[in-house]
Amino acid sequence: MLKTLPDCPGLEPNTLVQFPRIAQRFSCGLHPDYYQILRSHEEWVRRQLLPNDENLANKVLKDNLSALFVCMSYYDLDAEKVLDICDLTDWLFIHDNDVAVLRTDPNSSDGTRQASVKKYLQDLQTMLAGGVPPEMPWAMESIYDLISRFRAKSTPAMFKRLVEAFRYYSTVTIGTEASELLEQKVTDLESYMELRSVGGSSATLFFHVVTEYVLGVDLPPEVLSNELVDRYWRSVMDHWYLPNDLLSFRAECARGDHNNAICVLRRAEGLSLQEALDKVAEMIDLCQDDAVRLFAEIQNSALAEVPGLLRTLETFQHIGAANQRWSYMAPRYHGDGFVWNGVLTGDVRLTPSHTFFPDVPLSAESVTSTRSLQA
Repeated sequence: MLKTLPDCPGLEPNTLVQFPRIAQRFSCGLHPDYYQILRSHEEWVRRQLLPNDENLANKVLKDNLSALFVCMSYYDLDAEKVLDICDLTDWLFIHDNDVAVLRTDPNSSDGTRQASVKKYLQDLQTMLAGGVPPEMPWAMESIYDLISRFRAKSTPAMFKRLVEAFRYYSTVTIGTEASELLEQKVTDLESYMELRSVGGSSATLFFHVVTEYVLGVDLPPEVLSNELVDRYWRSVMDHWYLPNDLLSFRAECARGDHNNAICVLRRAEGLSLQEALDKVAEMIDLCQDDAVRLFAEIQNSALAEVPGLLRTLETFQHIGAANQRWSYMAPRYHGDGFVWNGVLTGDVRLTPSHTFFPDVPLSAESVTSTRSLQA
């Protein structure tokens, strides 16, 4: 008989927690052409991705900070390819939001939610196969533009891998995640982590190929399947999405989306919110420790002679570092008008609309939003 998890306890209107300190074992930077890349990215979002909705375009840019994340991850790589990934990342965020809204619609049954997700993804698959573009909030021409840019900068073999990875993630992987969640197949932390990492629902597998594209390498399958490389990759994958869970759970839980490690631990293991936060923080540290140790083993093995491998594996560390830092910064996770002043730990207040870190100032926009909520 399939185990069913209890409902998530949720969050009280003013929840206080002690945010744990987590190690930052890896480094990232900021691309020297960041501001030029940012301007080009903003123009693409407004003119290509969301040409008919200026308000949504502005919100996407303010909430996601995609260019900042990508420029911290690939801080010393080809600027044109980095721009490609900035643009791609904002589309991925919109796509993820679209599916999450359909999957968690409070006014629909699980069956209706699943049918809605299936239709959305089938429409996207039809478009990618050359069919008539469906009605979407974002312009299909943006996808065609990205694909043409990838083709121009890739070898035929890499282009084929990249487009297939994009298709598989955006349709099959996301669809599988929605089905497993709605059919309540995620019943504990282990099954959740399998879905997010090996299952690829956190975009880790896709960004593996994306990173090779940006670096201009095409690693042989036998190298990627090597036992030592695979163990390293699994540690890195977990380090990519767990900081997101630690810092995004407030926003997700508040809107009824409990697909994150914090909610899973509260539901499956009966942990308090503080206990769940502390456990995920400990897991993040262990992932980094494992990755450091395994990278050293790879450096001291024959694998170090494989062209492009060490550079790729090191870039994965930069992505993890950038993602961990970006997760503190993103208004997507912390509310309209959120700004970050470098506070990493301390007493944090959580409301349905905002995360309040110690000593983090609020903009006039977020103060107005918070006062409206309290009224």
